[in-house]
Amino acid sequence: MAIAGKIDNKSYRVYTVLGDGEIEEGQVWEAAMSASHYKLDNLCVIVDNNNLQIDGEIGKVMSPYPIDKKFESFGFNVILIDGHNFDEIENAFLNSKKIKDKPTVIIAKTVKGKGVSFMENMADWHGKAPNEEQYNQAMKELEG
Repeated sequence: MAIAGKIDNKSYRVYTVLGDGEIEEGQVWEAAMSASHYKLDNLCVIVDNNNLQIDGEIGKVMSPYPIDKKFESFGFNVILIDGHNFDEIENAFLNSKKIKDKPTVIIAKTVKGKGVSFMENMADWHGKAPNEEQYNQAMKELEG
């Protein structure tokens, strides 16, 4: 989509969200190489860096670290943020629009299930919905 936007001289931007476990896959780096080669400054990648994937901690499964240096080596503008800080999120998106001739990656350090005692930093909650009792407890904790 980003390449098509460049070819057609369109002003839209393309955003994609990747998990830190997901970036262990080769097609992510093939796409990153293409994005840099074609100078896709209309592309903004957001990496949710919570250190967990469906099989557990990313460092124990297949560590993608250092994420920032890898994207830099692929020619990306890299922005590191606290993914729970709304001001940092907003500034990162605004700054990404100013970058010319290269794609941007925003690496958002997050905590999976933040604010819910029984979900926080638990890989078990990857792709699993809470039952009604758990939902009610989670909402109570988040609203408190």
